[in-house]
Amino acid sequence: METEVTEAVAQLWAQQEFGRARIGDARRTQRLVDVAAQVALRPAGKLTQVWEEGAQRQGAYRLVENEEVEARDMARAAHEAAFARAQGPVVYVPVDGTSLSLPAARDKPRSKGYGPVGTARAKARGLEALNAIVVSDKGVALGPGGQHLWARKGVRKKSAASRPLEDKETRHWLDVMEQVLRAREAAGYTGRPWFQLDRGADCRDLLHWAVMTDAWVTVRAAQDRCVDWPLEGKLWEVVEHQQPLGHYKLKVSEGPQRTARTATLQVRATSLVLPLKHGWTKKQLPVELFAVHAVEISSVPSGEKPIEWMLLTTCPVRGFAGARRVLRAYTLRWRVEEVHKCWKSTCGVEESNLDSAASFARWATVLFSVALRIERLKRLAREAPETPADAELSRWEIRALLFRHDAEGYRRDATPTIGQAVLWIARLGGYSKSSGGPPGLSSSAGASRSWPSLPRTSCASTSWA
Repeated sequence: METEVTEAVAQLWAQQEFGRARIGDARRTQRLVDVAAQVALRPAGKLTQVWEEGAQRQGAYRLVENEEVEARDMARAAHEAAFARAQGPVVYVPVDGTSLSLPAARDKPRSKGYGPVGTARAKARGLEALNAIVVSDKGVALGPGGQHLWARKGVRKKSAASRPLEDKETRHWLDVMEQVLRAREAAGYTGRPWFQLDRGADCRDLLHWAVMTDAWVTVRAAQDRCVDWPLEGKLWEVVEHQQPLGHYKLKVSEGPQRTARTATLQVRATSLVLPLKHGWTKKQLPVELFAVHAVEISSVPSGEKPIEWMLLTTCPVRGFAGARRVLRAYTLRWRVEEVHKCWKSTCGVEESNLDSAASFARWATVLFSVALRIERLKRLAREAPETPADAELSRWEIRALLFRHDAEGYRRDATPTIGQAVLWIARLGGYSKSSGGPPGLSSSAGASRSWPSLPRTSCASTSWA
């Protein structure tokens, strides 16, 4: 019975995630659902680790190697499912990229569609990935919102400023963000997405796009741009000329180059006009934005730099409350980095030995949704444990868990908390109090990769710089 319940819960999740995928015919869609359910039970980078043998493994290979199936069509179903879970007037959409280094792409002569990743000295090959995820107001990931994987061709001979948009990687950011807006429309979500972007997205093409959409966009500035208003000068100079609005407390988690602490940030904000030029026509197209500047003024551990953010945003900033809202939203950007860690560690996406980049993209799409499921349940159980379980789980899943555990004090039609439900799911995979911590992702060597067990986490280390 334990195995049957575990498989049924995974199957129901997979149906919700990929059941509406339009990939040619109903049989393919059902195969995608079956593959996703099995991967949810046994996350692994290689198909042979998920299915040791048999017809199911052959079916999975036929799906990921089918040239008539587009990874983007598979992902679109998951994007719409994420917005179907969304509630409230605003959801946050962190967007970030990562490099996927694949030994098979380097070592197999017949591999195709891959490109260089990392440094030229490393000679690694694989794909670049850019992902958007949808996050609730409570900081819980609801699902993927957009995805693009591509191969770099090598070193660019021309600078980015001299190339048209279609020849810049900026176009991938815009592509992923447009995917998010299309998924919102298809799912019927009437709220506003609020994109959270790091310094890699600070470019004039993206800022021009940001002021023309009904979504809000926040970008961490990387360039000290010219400003026309309220003063003429450079960005940092103009914003630092404003009077401080107040102080913001930021909880900083421990990281490789960061000491855990509660940092006190001094906050300034202003509206401003940037005299940006169109990259190709060279015509001036000024944009009106808001800037929020936060710099750490409390004691900084020896050898570390104070935290400093210069955020450009299209969200209207009215006083200190508005600035705090922008800062709090930007802290949610790290949710996508946590999913990337899970994608690579627990789900082992970089261990794939598929010869074709197109086949790998299909496989990586399934693994990314599984990684998000793991992170979503972990975050719900830890940061909103008293949330009713039916906010995340279906009534069928809840009834199956109550039946399996014969839960004392619960009626069969009861609604437990999400914290209790995740604990029950973890126990299905072998979790116990002796596991050494709460259910969650583990990056320790030899840790179980079973989704239901949600092994102990060590991913609390987040770089807030």
